[in-house]
Amino acid sequence: MDLLAIFTLASLIGAFMLVRVILWTTNRAAESAVTQYFRASEHILETGEPPPEWLVPPFRRRLFSRAPAAATPEEIHGRFKELLRFFENCSFFEDEWTREQLLSQLTAVREKWTTSHSA
Repeated sequence: MDLLAIFTLASLIGAFMLVRVILWTTNRAAESAVTQYFRASEHILETGEPPPEWLVPPFRRRLFSRAPAAATPEEIHGRFKELLRFFENCSFFEDEWTREQLLSQLTAVREKWTTSHSA
């Protein structure tokens, strides 16, 4: 009977530790993603240029292709669309007015980019 109790206790401790590791890993990944989006938006609004990490093509393309070592305008545009979608659904704003201001500023930069690339 003592062996069964020890096994049960060890299983519970192991399950608890596994859940803690999963939660910690998930929180770190989410925090990292959110931080990347906010840093990218700050860089865009301060400089009017894409962040340096956007200029590097996706790893998959670098690994399996002999394409140029720079991101294409379509890839940058896709990342910008992803950034806008994130901020449209993001809950990290003080109020809706702040979200709208950020989105309008980013949209203005996006329009500037599209007119400069099409000209």
